[in-house]
Amino acid sequence: MDLRQIQYFVALYEEKSITKSARRLHVVQPAVSMQIRRIEVDYGVTLFERTSAGVFPNDTAAAIYPTCIEILAQVEKVRQTLRQGSGKLSGRLSVGVPPSIAHGILAPLLLEFRAKHPGVHLAVHEGYSAHLVDWLLQGDLDFAILSEYEEDKRLRRQPIATEELRVVGSTEAAFPGDMITGKQLLDFKLVVPSSKNLIRILLEAEFDRVGLDFVPAMEVDSLATVFATIRDPEWATILPASAIGATHTASGLRSLKLVEPTIRRTLVATFQAHKSSHPATPYFIAALKEAIIAVGGIEATT
Repeated sequence: MDLRQIQYFVALYEEKSITKSARRLHVVQPAVSMQIRRIEVDYGVTLFERTSAGVFPNDTAAAIYPTCIEILAQVEKVRQTLRQGSGKLSGRLSVGVPPSIAHGILAPLLLEFRAKHPGVHLAVHEGYSAHLVDWLLQGDLDFAILSEYEEDKRLRRQPIATEELRVVGSTEAAFPGDMITGKQLLDFKLVVPSSKNLIRILLEAEFDRVGLDFVPAMEVDSLATVFATIRDPEWATILPASAIGATHTASGLRSLKLVEPTIRRTLVATFQAHKSSHPATPYFIAALKEAIIAVGGIEATT
């Protein structure tokens, strides 16, 4: 097996779909089928069972998968060593971030990072979790910032920080003070993300835990539209602290501590399991962690 065949094998083993594997590898579907078939013919083995429900690895495939992952990791290590040979951080760093980060603390973070590491070309892509994971697996991102998620063998993660979710609304809204309970909040019209969003799932679970029915008045997945809506004093939303930038609080909005329930999320840097980190990655993550802690977050532990 050559390196390309190993890459194709790993993609098909993990995706269990010719279509998804081809999309991840940025090739046409016949290319995946051809490479896998060539391996099977060359060695006189069968690696996958082809069914109408998908392509499933057999015991032989399972036996060679860990070694293939190790080979890809070693190749990435060689590439990283070569990139670091100059002693200076350089190259393209492609990062995926959720809207809550993009609309809050990201802009000053990027400016500061660029000033410290001018040799690094930053490419930042905003998207919701499902999109970020797809882009990451397709190789379009070096890493993505996600809320803590279920284990996925295709990915590895590094905890960054834990932050509270806060209530955000107009300075003209009839809030009871700087703190509000979940029960009090339900007297307002709430605009929140749709049901597939991880923050929405977290909100529903935590309100249910304290015996409250979480029924928002409107679902909007555009964070810019949410911020525009809550300028009306009858409306409010719930957002992570990192989503609330200085420009928001300086332009007629305020944030309040939410209690009963108190809700927190943990952010994790997420990578392809067999791909080593870009040399600039630790510096970007450190800057992000510092920015989150500055708005009240705490360092996450493994």
